[in-house]
Amino acid sequence: MIRQAIAGIALMTAANGHAAAETREFAEQMLERLRAASPETEVRVSASDPLVIEMKQDGTWGDADINLHRLRAFCREASADECDTVLGNFAAMVTAKPPEPVAANLRVVVRQQDYLDRLRDQQDDDAQPVYRQIGDDLYALLAFAGPSGVLMAIPQQLSDLQLGDQAAWQLAGEQTRAMLPRLPKPIDIVRAPVMLEDGDLLSSVLADVDAWRAIAEEVGPDLAVAATTDQLVFMAALPPDYRRMRQLKRAIRDDCAAAERCISPNVYRFREGRWVIAE
Repeated sequence: MIRQAIAGIALMTAANGHAAAETREFAEQMLERLRAASPETEVRVSASDPLVIEMKQDGTWGDADINLHRLRAFCREASADECDTVLGNFAAMVTAKPPEPVAANLRVVVRQQDYLDRLRDQQDDDAQPVYRQIGDDLYALLAFAGPSGVLMAIPQQLSDLQLGDQAAWQLAGEQTRAMLPRLPKPIDIVRAPVMLEDGDLLSSVLADVDAWRAIAEEVGPDLAVAATTDQLVFMAALPPDYRRMRQLKRAIRDDCAAAERCISPNVYRFREGRWVIAE
């Protein structure tokens, strides 16, 4: 028994060592991509986490960390070509010039709790994101949007634009709704599932809780909505014990696991003005 236990520990140690080597290799390859995309940018692997790359910003390390955990998980499941494409796109996006923090670029984005937690942990007290909770684990955040992605807004930027809290949210909401497709009529959702896809910031439709309140009143308690990414939102009327509801939950979890940047793996109901995770 003892000999078997020792053998098991040795095998586990060897496996862990192999996994650590693969992780380090993945991070080093990402470093090469980032340096190729932006030779003037200084980057290094974090000493505390091999799947975090630190980027020097304004002469300071630690203010612009790049988390590779989700990318690593994606590449474990994807083909080599898919992984290569995603990593190339990610490197280009990360090293691209961030959106200008001007009023015309202000938008509302929707993100899950774990995203917000990581963001808050990475930022100093005076650079915290501006957000509102809209569901069990969903939040609306103010951000500046541009061709290279989004830059989460902080209070000082809004102050520089002479925008108070209410004015900033109102402007961001109006500009976001203007770029999004119209939400379907309740009767359309009841008749057949509806998908919004192939757009930008599509998950932001979930932030318009006033519009969803009116939709939910007509569709009823069976309204089910999911936002796996910023490019795909699904909505339907499905009873909780319906076989298709169970299938939808599995499909959403699978799609989230396969997505490069998943918003949420959950299906939601709309209850009392907010999104709750469907049981």
